[in-house]
Amino acid sequence: RSLVGGSDIVHAHGFYVGPNWLMGREARRQCKPMVNHVQGFLDPWILARSRFKKRLAHLLFENANFRHTGLWRAVSKKEENQIRAFGIEAPVIVLPNGVKLPVHRTERESLDLISRFPRKRARRAIFLSRIHQKKGLDLLIPAWAGLPAELTRDWELLLFGPDEGGYAGQVLKWIEEARLGDSVHLMGSVTGEAKEAAFRSADLFVLPSYSEGFPMAVLEASSYGLPVVQTNECNFPELTAAHGAWECLPNIEDLQCSLEIALACDNEERTQRGQAGNRLVRESYSWASIAERLHDACQSLI
Repeated sequence: RSLVGGSDIVHAHGFYVGPNWLMGREARRQCKPMVNHVQGFLDPWILARSRFKKRLAHLLFENANFRHTGLWRAVSKKEENQIRAFGIEAPVIVLPNGVKLPVHRTERESLDLISRFPRKRARRAIFLSRIHQKKGLDLLIPAWAGLPAELTRDWELLLFGPDEGGYAGQVLKWIEEARLGDSVHLMGSVTGEAKEAAFRSADLFVLPSYSEGFPMAVLEASSYGLPVVQTNECNFPELTAAHGAWECLPNIEDLQCSLEIALACDNEERTQRGQAGNRLVRESYSWASIAERLHDACQSLI
Protein backbone atom coordinates (compact mmCIF):
# COMPACT_ATOMS: atom_id res chain seq x y z
CA ARG A 1 0.00 0.00 0.00
CA SER A 2 2.77 2.46 0.90
CA LEU A 3 4.76 1.60 -2.23
CA VAL A 4 1.79 2.27 -4.49
CA GLY A 5 0.96 5.41 -2.52
CA GLY A 6 4.46 6.75 -3.10
CA SER A 7 4.38 6.07 -6.83
CA ASP A 8 3.07 8.06 -9.79
CA ILE A 9 2.65 4.98 -12.00
CA VAL A 10 2.43 1.28 -11.17
CA HIS A 11 4.23 -1.13 -13.52
CA ALA A 12 3.14 -4.78 -13.62
CA HIS A 13 5.38 -7.44 -15.19
CA GLY A 14 3.59 -10.65 -16.15
CA PHE A 15 0.29 -12.10 -14.91
CA TYR A 16 -1.38 -14.76 -12.76
CA VAL A 17 0.57 -14.31 -9.52
CA GLY A 18 -0.61 -13.25 -6.08
CA PRO A 19 1.24 -9.91 -5.92
CA ASN A 20 -0.77 -8.77 -8.97
CA TRP A 21 -3.95 -9.02 -6.91
CA LEU A 22 -2.52 -6.81 -4.16
CA MET A 23 -0.84 -4.36 -6.51
CA GLY A 24 -3.84 -3.99 -8.82
CA ARG A 25 -6.24 -3.56 -5.91
CA GLU A 26 -4.16 -0.74 -4.45
CA ALA A 27 -3.62 0.92 -7.84
CA ARG A 28 -7.38 1.02 -8.37
CA ARG A 29 -8.16 2.09 -4.82
CA GLN A 30 -5.62 4.93 -4.94
CA CYS A 31 -6.43 5.85 -8.57
CA LYS A 32 -2.86 5.25 -9.73
CA PRO A 33 -2.38 4.50 -13.45
CA MET A 34 -0.98 1.10 -14.44
CA VAL A 35 1.36 -0.05 -17.19
CA ASN A 36 1.28 -3.77 -18.01
CA HIS A 37 4.49 -5.36 -19.33
CA VAL A 38 3.24 -8.60 -20.90
CA GLN A 39 6.59 -10.48 -20.88
CA GLY A 40 5.32 -13.33 -23.07
CA PHE A 41 2.29 -14.26 -20.93
CA LEU A 42 -0.18 -13.85 -23.81
CA ASP A 43 1.72 -16.23 -26.08
CA PRO A 44 -0.64 -19.06 -27.17
CA TRP A 45 1.83 -21.67 -25.91
CA ILE A 46 1.77 -20.07 -22.45
CA LEU A 47 -2.00 -19.48 -22.43
CA ALA A 48 -2.61 -23.16 -23.19
CA ARG A 49 -0.89 -24.22 -19.96
CA SER A 50 -2.86 -24.38 -16.67
CA ARG A 51 -5.91 -22.87 -18.36
CA PHE A 52 -8.26 -23.39 -15.39
CA LYS A 53 -5.92 -21.65 -12.96
CA LYS A 54 -5.51 -18.72 -15.34
CA ARG A 55 -9.27 -18.38 -15.83
CA LEU A 56 -9.66 -18.30 -12.07
CA ALA A 57 -6.96 -15.62 -11.77
CA HIS A 58 -8.79 -13.52 -14.38
CA LEU A 59 -12.05 -13.80 -12.45
CA LEU A 60 -10.40 -12.94 -9.14
CA PHE A 61 -8.18 -10.02 -10.15
CA GLU A 62 -6.59 -9.94 -13.62
CA ASN A 63 -9.75 -8.83 -15.48
CA ALA A 64 -9.97 -5.84 -13.14
CA ASN A 65 -6.26 -5.15 -13.57
CA PHE A 66 -6.57 -5.34 -17.37
CA ARG A 67 -9.46 -2.87 -17.39
CA HIS A 68 -7.48 -0.45 -15.22
CA THR A 69 -4.31 -0.62 -17.36
CA GLY A 70 -3.77 2.60 -19.30
CA LEU A 71 -0.72 1.51 -21.32
CA TRP A 72 0.49 -1.89 -22.49
CA ARG A 73 4.11 -2.58 -23.29
CA ALA A 74 4.93 -5.32 -25.82
CA VAL A 75 8.48 -6.50 -26.43
CA SER A 76 7.82 -7.24 -30.11
CA LYS A 77 5.31 -6.60 -32.89
CA LYS A 78 4.22 -10.22 -32.51
CA GLU A 79 3.41 -9.61 -28.86
CA GLU A 80 1.47 -6.46 -29.77
CA ASN A 81 -0.67 -8.63 -32.06
CA GLN A 82 -1.20 -11.08 -29.18
CA ILE A 83 -2.37 -8.22 -26.95
CA ARG A 84 -4.88 -7.10 -29.58
CA ALA A 85 -6.02 -10.69 -30.16
CA PHE A 86 -6.84 -10.86 -26.45
CA GLY A 87 -9.37 -8.06 -27.01
CA ILE A 88 -7.38 -5.24 -25.42
CA GLU A 89 -8.01 -1.80 -26.93
CA ALA A 90 -5.84 0.41 -24.71
CA PRO A 91 -2.67 2.00 -26.16
CA VAL A 92 0.28 -0.34 -26.79
CA ILE A 93 3.94 0.63 -27.11
CA VAL A 94 6.42 -1.84 -28.62
CA LEU A 95 9.68 -1.74 -26.69
CA PRO A 96 12.11 -4.67 -26.55
CA ASN A 97 13.98 -5.64 -23.43
CA GLY A 98 17.33 -4.00 -23.00
CA VAL A 99 20.66 -5.30 -21.81
CA LYS A 100 23.42 -4.04 -19.59
CA LEU A 101 26.49 -4.03 -21.80
CA PRO A 102 29.50 -6.05 -20.60
CA VAL A 103 32.16 -4.23 -18.63
CA HIS A 104 35.55 -3.83 -20.24
CA ARG A 105 38.00 -6.51 -19.18
CA THR A 106 41.76 -6.63 -19.58
CA GLU A 107 43.15 -9.63 -21.39
CA ARG A 108 44.30 -11.06 -18.06
CA GLU A 109 40.87 -10.58 -16.47
CA SER A 110 39.17 -12.25 -19.43
CA LEU A 111 41.51 -15.24 -19.25
CA ASP A 112 40.87 -15.58 -15.51
CA LEU A 113 37.12 -15.62 -16.12
CA ILE A 114 37.33 -18.12 -18.96
CA SER A 115 39.46 -20.43 -16.82
CA ARG A 116 36.45 -21.04 -14.56
CA PHE A 117 35.09 -23.37 -17.23
CA PRO A 118 38.09 -25.19 -18.76
CA ARG A 119 37.58 -26.55 -22.25
CA LYS A 120 37.65 -30.24 -23.01
CA ARG A 121 37.36 -29.63 -26.74
CA ALA A 122 38.60 -26.95 -29.12
CA ARG A 123 35.24 -25.18 -29.56
CA ARG A 124 32.21 -24.64 -27.37
CA ALA A 125 28.53 -23.96 -27.84
CA ILE A 126 26.43 -22.98 -24.83
CA PHE A 127 22.77 -22.86 -23.88
CA LEU A 128 22.06 -20.46 -21.01
CA SER A 129 18.47 -20.23 -19.80
CA ARG A 130 16.05 -22.01 -17.49
CA ILE A 131 16.14 -25.80 -17.74
CA HIS A 132 12.45 -25.90 -18.65
CA GLN A 133 10.38 -27.73 -21.22
CA LYS A 134 9.54 -24.59 -23.20
CA LYS A 135 13.22 -23.92 -23.88
CA GLY A 136 13.48 -26.68 -26.49
CA LEU A 137 16.05 -28.94 -24.89
CA ASP A 138 14.03 -31.89 -26.17
CA LEU A 139 14.95 -30.56 -29.62
CA LEU A 140 18.54 -29.60 -28.89
CA ILE A 141 19.76 -32.95 -27.54
CA PRO A 142 18.55 -35.11 -30.48
CA ALA A 143 19.54 -32.42 -32.98
CA TRP A 144 23.07 -32.37 -31.57
CA ALA A 145 23.17 -36.17 -31.54
CA GLY A 146 22.16 -36.22 -35.21
CA LEU A 147 25.01 -33.99 -36.38
CA PRO A 148 27.84 -35.67 -38.33
CA ALA A 149 30.50 -37.05 -35.99
CA GLU A 150 33.28 -35.36 -37.94
CA LEU A 151 31.57 -32.03 -37.30
CA THR A 152 31.03 -32.37 -33.55
CA ARG A 153 34.39 -34.02 -32.85
CA ASP A 154 35.92 -30.66 -31.90
CA TRP A 155 32.82 -29.24 -30.19
CA GLU A 156 31.29 -29.46 -26.74
CA LEU A 157 27.84 -28.25 -25.66
CA LEU A 158 27.39 -26.82 -22.16
CA LEU A 159 23.89 -26.31 -20.73
CA PHE A 160 23.72 -23.57 -18.09
CA GLY A 161 20.66 -22.66 -16.09
CA PRO A 162 18.50 -23.33 -13.04
CA ASP A 163 16.53 -26.58 -12.93
CA GLU A 164 12.77 -25.97 -13.03
CA GLY A 165 10.66 -28.67 -11.42
CA GLY A 166 13.27 -31.40 -11.78
CA TYR A 167 13.34 -31.12 -15.58
CA ALA A 168 17.14 -31.41 -15.56
CA GLY A 169 16.74 -35.08 -14.68
CA GLN A 170 14.88 -35.67 -17.93
CA VAL A 171 17.51 -33.72 -19.89
CA LEU A 172 20.28 -35.80 -18.33
CA LYS A 173 18.43 -38.97 -19.32
CA TRP A 174 18.26 -37.78 -22.94
CA ILE A 175 21.99 -37.02 -22.89
CA GLU A 176 22.77 -40.50 -21.58
CA GLU A 177 20.41 -42.23 -24.03
CA ALA A 178 22.05 -40.37 -26.92
CA ARG A 179 25.50 -41.31 -25.60
CA LEU A 180 26.56 -37.68 -25.50
CA GLY A 181 28.08 -37.73 -22.03
CA ASP A 182 31.55 -36.86 -23.35
CA SER A 183 30.45 -33.74 -25.20
CA VAL A 184 27.20 -32.43 -23.63
CA HIS A 185 27.19 -31.33 -19.98
CA LEU A 186 24.64 -29.89 -17.55
CA MET A 187 26.43 -27.10 -15.68
CA GLY A 188 23.83 -25.76 -13.25
CA SER A 189 22.80 -22.18 -12.63
CA VAL A 190 25.26 -19.29 -13.02
CA THR A 191 25.00 -15.64 -12.00
CA GLY A 192 27.28 -12.63 -11.79
CA GLU A 193 30.87 -13.23 -12.86
CA ALA A 194 30.23 -16.95 -13.35
CA LYS A 195 27.55 -16.09 -15.92
CA GLU A 196 29.93 -13.66 -17.61
CA ALA A 197 32.58 -16.38 -17.64
CA ALA A 198 30.16 -18.77 -19.35
CA PHE A 199 29.48 -16.28 -22.15
CA ARG A 200 33.15 -15.35 -22.56
CA SER A 201 34.16 -19.02 -22.75
CA ALA A 202 31.87 -19.79 -25.72
CA ASP A 203 32.11 -19.72 -29.51
CA LEU A 204 28.37 -20.10 -30.19
CA PHE A 205 25.09 -19.55 -28.33
CA VAL A 206 21.99 -21.71 -28.85
CA LEU A 207 18.40 -21.04 -27.71
CA PRO A 208 15.91 -23.45 -29.37
CA SER A 209 12.79 -22.18 -27.55
CA TYR A 210 9.19 -23.04 -28.30
CA SER A 211 8.03 -19.74 -26.81
CA GLU A 212 9.62 -16.47 -25.72
CA GLY A 213 8.44 -12.94 -25.09
CA PHE A 214 11.83 -11.49 -25.87
CA PRO A 215 14.85 -13.53 -24.74
CA MET A 216 17.30 -11.70 -22.51
CA ALA A 217 19.76 -14.57 -22.90
CA VAL A 218 20.05 -13.94 -26.65
CA LEU A 219 20.57 -10.22 -26.05
CA GLU A 220 23.28 -10.97 -23.51
CA ALA A 221 24.98 -13.49 -25.79
CA SER A 222 25.06 -10.94 -28.61
CA SER A 223 26.39 -8.27 -26.26
CA TYR A 224 29.38 -10.57 -25.72
CA GLY A 225 29.87 -10.93 -29.48
CA LEU A 226 28.59 -14.49 -29.77
CA PRO A 227 26.88 -15.72 -32.95
CA VAL A 228 23.49 -17.24 -32.17
CA VAL A 229 21.32 -20.13 -33.29
CA GLN A 230 17.71 -19.29 -32.37
CA THR A 231 14.19 -20.37 -33.29
CA ASN A 232 11.69 -17.98 -34.83
CA GLU A 233 9.75 -18.24 -31.55
CA CYS A 234 12.52 -16.24 -29.87
CA ASN A 235 10.89 -13.22 -31.56
CA PHE A 236 14.17 -11.56 -32.48
CA PRO A 237 14.09 -11.41 -36.30
CA GLU A 238 16.13 -8.20 -36.18
CA LEU A 239 19.15 -10.21 -35.04
CA THR A 240 18.72 -12.64 -37.94
CA ALA A 241 18.26 -9.75 -40.39
CA ALA A 242 21.48 -8.18 -39.09
CA HIS A 243 23.28 -11.50 -39.81
CA GLY A 244 23.96 -12.02 -36.11
CA ALA A 245 22.02 -15.30 -35.94
CA TRP A 246 20.96 -18.41 -37.80
CA GLU A 247 17.19 -18.81 -37.38
CA CYS A 248 15.16 -22.01 -37.57
CA LEU A 249 11.75 -23.46 -36.77
CA PRO A 250 11.29 -25.21 -33.40
CA ASN A 251 11.68 -28.75 -34.67
CA ILE A 252 14.58 -31.19 -34.63
CA GLU A 253 15.24 -31.24 -38.36
CA ASP A 254 15.37 -27.47 -38.82
CA LEU A 255 17.43 -26.95 -35.67
CA GLN A 256 19.88 -29.63 -36.75
CA CYS A 257 20.28 -27.94 -40.12
CA SER A 258 21.05 -24.57 -38.52
CA LEU A 259 23.48 -26.14 -36.07
CA GLU A 260 25.26 -27.93 -38.89
CA ILE A 261 25.71 -24.64 -40.76
CA ALA A 262 26.91 -22.82 -37.63
CA LEU A 263 29.41 -25.51 -36.68
CA ALA A 264 30.67 -26.09 -40.22
CA CYS A 265 31.42 -22.46 -41.07
CA ASP A 266 34.88 -21.08 -40.39
CA ASN A 267 35.90 -19.04 -37.36
CA GLU A 268 35.91 -15.84 -39.42
CA GLU A 269 32.22 -16.14 -40.31
CA ARG A 270 31.23 -16.89 -36.72
CA THR A 271 33.26 -13.90 -35.58
CA GLN A 272 31.63 -11.64 -38.18
CA ARG A 273 28.16 -12.76 -37.13
CA GLY A 274 29.02 -12.18 -33.49
CA GLN A 275 30.26 -8.69 -34.28
CA ALA A 276 27.10 -7.92 -36.28
CA GLY A 277 24.93 -8.95 -33.34
CA ASN A 278 27.06 -6.92 -30.96
CA ARG A 279 26.66 -3.78 -33.09
CA LEU A 280 22.88 -4.24 -33.21
CA VAL A 281 22.61 -4.62 -29.43
CA ARG A 282 24.83 -1.62 -28.70
CA GLU A 283 22.95 0.62 -31.10
CA SER A 284 19.34 -0.37 -30.36
CA TYR A 285 19.03 -2.39 -27.17
CA SER A 286 20.76 -0.46 -24.41
CA TRP A 287 18.59 0.20 -21.36
CA ALA A 288 19.19 3.95 -21.53
CA SER A 289 17.47 4.40 -24.91
CA ILE A 290 14.62 2.02 -24.04
CA ALA A 291 13.98 3.68 -20.65
CA GLU A 292 13.80 7.11 -22.29
CA ARG A 293 11.19 5.93 -24.80
CA LEU A 294 9.11 4.28 -22.06
CA HIS A 295 9.33 7.41 -19.92
CA ASP A 296 8.02 9.52 -22.79
CA ALA A 297 5.11 7.11 -23.41
CA CYS A 298 4.13 7.17 -19.73
CA GLN A 299 3.70 10.96 -19.62
CA SER A 300 0.19 10.66 -21.09
CA LEU A 301 -0.88 8.68 -17.97
CA ILE A 302 0.06 11.35 -15.41
